[in-house]
Amino acid sequence: MMPTWSSRAPQNAYSHYVTTREEYGVQRYEGASTIFGPYTLEAFIDKYTSLVPYLANTATGTPASDPPPAEQTSKAISLQTAVVFDAEPIGQRFGNVLTDVSTTATYRAGQTVAAQFVGANPRNNLRLEGTFLSVDRLVNGQWVVVRSDSHPSTIYEWVRTNLILGFSTVTVSWTIESGAPAGTYRLRYYGDSKPLIGSISSFTGTSSSFTVA
Repeated sequence: MMPTWSSRAPQNAYSHYVTTREEYGVQRYEGASTIFGPYTLEAFIDKYTSLVPYLANTATGTPASDPPPAEQTSKAISLQTAVVFDAEPIGQRFGNVLTDVSTTATYRAGQTVAAQFVGANPRNNLRLEGTFLSVDRLVNGQWVVVRSDSHPSTIYEWVRTNLILGFSTVTVSWTIESGAPAGTYRLRYYGDSKPLIGSISSFTGTSSSFTVA
């Protein structure tokens, strides 16, 4: 069997598989997934060999940095159509609560609490360094974010309810994990709307507070 090394974990999927030239030539799964060509392994060996002296106990200095790769983002082509516009139903505003949480029931671990809001297309702002939602807990009179859209217990669901009129809804839900502290919570939705004429603007929606026992 030919040796195969997957660098997906430490490299955050940048280099994917690294195989020998022989396995690359066969072009089975691993070889075909070595995306930088048949000499990828030799390149890794050369680079790592040059770094070995800096691992010694008596090593001094730092290795020289390679020049950054060329900027390619601005050259990317997208075939996805742009957002045309978002609109609010009559009598509503972006972020308004359409279906609220229960303010009388007490939620417990394993149950799912959800709220639906007047929404807007999430492609207006991908919020790559932020979040589309939060679960907040009241601590000493202050709301503290305890969950975001990066946590597996939360779900963000956007639905375009009327393509012609530009209406949409967003449902934020949280499945309460075992061990979640008892207390008062709320759900929040962070969105951005695009008018037919004008610039994109941000807004927030907030559910009523609810109790977790």
